[in-house]
Amino acid sequence: MKVNEVMVTEVASCSPQTSLQDIAMMMWNKDCGAIPLVDDSEHPLGIITDRDIAMGAALQHRPLWDIRAEDICSNHELYCCSPDDSIKKVLQLMEKHEVRRLPVVNQYNQLCGMVSMGDIVSFTGTGTPKKAGDKKISSAETMDFLRHVSAHHPSHKAPAAL
Repeated sequence: MKVNEVMVTEVASCSPQTSLQDIAMMMWNKDCGAIPLVDDSEHPLGIITDRDIAMGAALQHRPLWDIRAEDICSNHELYCCSPDDSIKKVLQLMEKHEVRRLPVVNQYNQLCGMVSMGDIVSFTGTGTPKKAGDKKISSAETMDFLRHVSAHHPSHKAPAAL
């Protein structure tokens, strides 16, 4: 199974200058927990998660409308995948880097979708597909991934005020 079979293609995105308040409202309106940051050519630059918003507000002691995405996203490494990548490869990438979501980029490195742990889990099944064309991802493979990514990780010390 390939990423293009499970990814979301209607993805809200924002610029690095977008306020955390506006990003939080996008998340609320689009019912998602992450918004990719893109440049003017739709190349992904980073991802802001709901947790990033909470931690950014807590650590910067400023209102959300006064904090820009670039203020909290600059030190995060970005991992992406291709629509033609296998789910197995994507699970390995997510597990290795302990991320739950990946931007999907086309041959021009432009954002064309997102794939999340939830997207993959929704295609996980046991046994054989019920009818021709039904595709499932191995439940054992998904559980191994979930076990690793969802496990508690070494404590991160809060940085001094950003």
